[in-house]
Amino acid sequence: MARSRSNPRGKVGVLIGGLIAGGMTLGGCLLQEETGGESDEQGFVALFDGSSLEGWVQVLDSEWRVKEGALTSRQDPAGRREGESWLFTEEDYTDFVLRLEFRVTPGGNSGVFLRDPISRAERLEAEDGGPPPWEAGYEVNLNAREPNYPTGSVWAAAGGRPGREREGGWNTLEVRLEGQTISTWVNGRPALEDIELPERSTRGGIGFQRHGGAAYRDKLVEFRNVRIREL
Repeated sequence: MARSRSNPRGKVGVLIGGLIAGGMTLGGCLLQEETGGESDEQGFVALFDGSSLEGWVQVLDSEWRVKEGALTSRQDPAGRREGESWLFTEEDYTDFVLRLEFRVTPGGNSGVFLRDPISRAERLEAEDGGPPPWEAGYEVNLNAREPNYPTGSVWAAAGGRPGREREGGWNTLEVRLEGQTISTWVNGRPALEDIELPERSTRGGIGFQRHGGAAYRDKLVEFRNVRIREL
């Protein structure tokens, strides 16, 4: 059930190197990108340092690397779960605003996991990585071509507005999760507004998905400028 709340919108400048936006390279410039729920960066801290995997834990086999300031992963088709792979924060979070930029090869499929309650140690010990993060916690789907849960939706819980993602280009994502209420914005445009989620998890890790399966074998997923403000 949705509840109404005012969502002021603004712009935030994010300093990056080698920016690619709208097919143009703007090395060392400020990306003036519209955000959804808040208009400044006050109180946000970086989850990804832009140069290493410090603070992150990889689960399953498709390798995650840092390339040109972004977390990237290509599928290892010989890996477990048909090349599926997950990258989780070492820390757990409860209520927060999460901001990041993502890029997925056209036709690709990825996601952002929220409040995964399974410990990283337990996932590493499990042969198959443990229970799917989209069932144990929540997943904001990143798939421009998914008809029921397009980019910005919560997989198997809340379908969002379509047409928000610039397929094949860099996009911004903002997620506000407080209690069981979630709102998401893609490129500054609301996809979900004050939706009540089913009660699965109240605290857990944040993570990224490298999707398995032959259909996504040659698709690249990338994330950068990942930051969070706890509520």
